[in-house]
Amino acid sequence: MLRVAVAGAGGMARVRVRALLSTGQVEISGIASRHLTTAQKLGAEIGCAACYDDYRRLADTHPDALLIEVPHEAQDGIALWALEQRLHVLIGGSLATSTPVANQIAQLAAEHRRVVEAGYEARYSPPWAYARELLASGALGRLVTVRSVALWAGDPRTWYYNQRISGGMPLTHMTYCFINPVRWVAGEVRSVSAYANRIVHTAPELIDQENCVANLLFDNDVLCNMTAGFVAPGGLPAWSVTFIATDGAVEVYPDEGGSGRVIVYRGGRAEEHNYRNGPNAFDAQAQAFVGAIQKGGECRNRPADTVGDVQVAEAIVASVRERRTVWL
Repeated sequence: MLRVAVAGAGGMARVRVRALLSTGQVEISGIASRHLTTAQKLGAEIGCAACYDDYRRLADTHPDALLIEVPHEAQDGIALWALEQRLHVLIGGSLATSTPVANQIAQLAAEHRRVVEAGYEARYSPPWAYARELLASGALGRLVTVRSVALWAGDPRTWYYNQRISGGMPLTHMTYCFINPVRWVAGEVRSVSAYANRIVHTAPELIDQENCVANLLFDNDVLCNMTAGFVAPGGLPAWSVTFIATDGAVEVYPDEGGSGRVIVYRGGRAEEHNYRNGPNAFDAQAQAFVGAIQKGGECRNRPADTVGDVQVAEAIVASVRERRTVWL
């Protein structure tokens, strides 16, 4: 059995803990949270008595790996500590909050031969995998443009809305929705130009970019327009990605848990593929993480795969602030 310790005890920690336990190859060795009672509550739910208010105490539980599900402000330090402890790491968020730290994590993972996986479960989602395979096959011709919308009704009382704690909306939200999976499908980003505003919640400590429109230039001259933000009027369809190719198109409509549906347009017809009852992407990612540790398999969000997400988020912020196109 793989012994996994957990830093963080919120809602997403529960999702990922249950996914890890679903593999049948994991036992939770310990849980740490800033508030001891929070860790103890999760511990009681899963039968783990080793609970702490200091993540460093998790070393006493002799884990093989660490799951990190904390606000971004704390994430970097915990990830670096874990790698110095020679632990494998599943990071619930982006790989890091900055490119220098992301590169440091990548270097430590390589030096210590540890598995590090960032938390973008979309790459394990059947709709995304189908879209990637279909476009790679050439069945729709050459990819030309991509457009996406990702609006989420953010709560200004949560850490996601705090600029210092979250690292900003492009890092917290746009890398998930949908920089990371679009990069998986379309390739690397070469340049970024972006605009942003703050309209609804404008207190000084809140995020600098509440809503953002970014134009990305990918490999092979693929153009991409991304609209994302924390203002989402109820009932508005606001969660989709469209890949437009020379001979057709494919629309991805993700759902929570990594399911959803895909609509393919070709030959003047539209065909729908529904994955709402399909495999859970969090479970698939947990299985890949455990398998990579135990059997040497590969995850889909290794440092080499996800440093680019951090770089694009930083480029979006730089473009907004400096009013220029940023080349990567």
